[in-house]
Amino acid sequence: MQPTRETFGNIPHSSQVIFYGLTVVTMAVFAYGIWRRFKLWRQGAPIGLKQLMAGSLQQIWARLQPGARRLWVEGLGQKRVRGRGLPSWAHGLLFAGFMMLFLGTTLLEIDHLSSGISEALHFHRGTYYVVYEFTLDVFGVLFLIGCILFLWRRTRRPASVGHQATDWYVLGSFIAIGVTGYLLEGLRMAWQQPTGIAAQCSPVGLLIAQGFSGLSNAAARSAHFTVWWIHALLVFVFIASIPHTRLMHFIAGPMNLFLAQPVLGKLVPVSMEEVEKTERIGVSAVAHFNQQQLLSLDACMECGRCEDACPAFATDKPLSPKKVVQDLKRLMTLSLTPRPADSSTPLPALHGDTIQAETLWSCTACSACVDVCPVRIDPLTLITDMRRNRVGEGTLSGTAATALRRMQSSSNPWGLPAADRPNWSEGLGAPTARENPNFEVLYWIGCAGSYDRRAQRVARAVVKLLKHAGVNFAILGREEKCTGESARRLGDEFLFQELAQANIATLAKYNVRKILAHCPHCLNSLLKDYSQFGGQYEVIHHTQFISQLIKEGRLKVPGSNDPGNAGAVTYHDPCYLARANGIHEAPREVLRTALGASSAPVDFREMLRNREKTFCCGAGGGRMWMEEDPKQRVSTVRAKEALATGAKTVAVGCPFCLTMITDGVAGQDSSARVMDVAELLAEKLGV
Repeated sequence: MQPTRETFGNIPHSSQVIFYGLTVVTMAVFAYGIWRRFKLWRQGAPIGLKQLMAGSLQQIWARLQPGARRLWVEGLGQKRVRGRGLPSWAHGLLFAGFMMLFLGTTLLEIDHLSSGISEALHFHRGTYYVVYEFTLDVFGVLFLIGCILFLWRRTRRPASVGHQATDWYVLGSFIAIGVTGYLLEGLRMAWQQPTGIAAQCSPVGLLIAQGFSGLSNAAARSAHFTVWWIHALLVFVFIASIPHTRLMHFIAGPMNLFLAQPVLGKLVPVSMEEVEKTERIGVSAVAHFNQQQLLSLDACMECGRCEDACPAFATDKPLSPKKVVQDLKRLMTLSLTPRPADSSTPLPALHGDTIQAETLWSCTACSACVDVCPVRIDPLTLITDMRRNRVGEGTLSGTAATALRRMQSSSNPWGLPAADRPNWSEGLGAPTARENPNFEVLYWIGCAGSYDRRAQRVARAVVKLLKHAGVNFAILGREEKCTGESARRLGDEFLFQELAQANIATLAKYNVRKILAHCPHCLNSLLKDYSQFGGQYEVIHHTQFISQLIKEGRLKVPGSNDPGNAGAVTYHDPCYLARANGIHEAPREVLRTALGASSAPVDFREMLRNREKTFCCGAGGGRMWMEEDPKQRVSTVRAKEALATGAKTVAVGCPFCLTMITDGVAGQDSSARVMDVAELLAEKLGV
């Protein structure tokens, strides 16, 4: 006989009717739970779904394709889940098992319904049946292994992982569904007694069936019927409970992957028209977030990855990205909770009651939390949107507020005169764009390179290298202003736009298309922020440009075996260079070229957290301009990681990092040098 089995074998027609009735009820409860959450998401600002679906099919697909790719690669492919050891294995096994069992159940129901129409449509038999049974048998085991790994991990209660009472219910339901599923299969085989390949294709079921070999056929059928109902009821309750537990991320997670804007280092601009229309700037109530942001709150599984990666949390500041998301989620949920008509108790306020000011200003805007989230939740944008409101309301004070006032009055956070901006270049012969209008590349100095004495040495080293390589370059000199990057990350959007528009006009005057920058914050702003206001430029980091000059032979490095003063070297990846813009190989290439030779390669030592997974220096998000408790300095943590490699030289590629890591190393009473990559190369060349 051809191997097969009935979908509802041993289940009377009356039970089947009740089963489908309960299915309808379960799906109605499930749909209602989803609808309740959907109503919450709809409170947010629209995200342009109508525009997304407007136009020709080709245009619609072009807009949907990135999201569809993320669903395929990061959702089904679990790309962002991998690489975390036990949690990744546990989630991968549970996810693969769950998806395969779900697919198997769906195919079984399709076969049942189609065979009811015509026997010719019955496909659950023969080779397909054998493959089907074996596949589900194997993936059922993987599913249970994943559940057991999660259960073991949760008993250890990692500090960064969120814990709720319903978590035990979820894991218990998974395990109960998996175990009763196997018992059901074993009892089916006990009364059906398949032979040959029909029995061998379900090895786990066959093993369990052997344990029921002493049962009579009637007893096996009775037990099978009982377990079938237990299994079915477990599944019904599980499905109905999804919108009310962490399992909601089954729905919200894929939706957020599809709708998220995955470009790190990029913020959504605010127009004056929007402010006049809404009579506010930024977010002062949870409903002011957009619909995708509110959806993302329900996608959070409290896995703790964002918290583990957060430099503010690592230094005991009052910020946990996970807690920000969960606190906002609770506030969003409260808005749906029925309240008595005569209730005089107001809802908690977003600012103060739910999110403290100290929490907002602790963020370094390093994007680490966004980068590690498996479903692309963006706590950084949530924080920045709330910062905008606080700045707009005038609640920011202290040194950060002073820096903003100086940017407003003097176009730099130091508050120094524009006339002093080009003083760093005295004696170098660095031409301005006015003096050399036919330049090949514009060298953007930035405020640190212009006014900070330590960073000025980096700018001088870059100019010397450019002149040594015969590069036709120019600087703006007095005409350059702060890019406004710190202002934008602090939340002063309109100060940023004022500075950006002024710089864009200056760059347009000289028809600038290619910009060289040694500051990753300037690079990111010129590349990603300015493009939102019409400034389209090719922006290249100085380590990339230097690496290119070396490869082209325009910058010849002697192959001396003398390592100079460098000794063992490690490199600190700036967040806005490596993580936000994916630039991390160029500085390493320059270091190896500058400090080593074919017969004596450089003693280069990587820190544990490097490249896109780098750890922040603590200066981003405007915190460069904030006073900080020495015991909570992020730079201290990073300096310890650098010195733990045994390096005698810590190389950097950012003026902010140069300042912070220098302070951090000094605090460790270490003699290690902190040098920009350009300085090390200039030192090797003797320029």
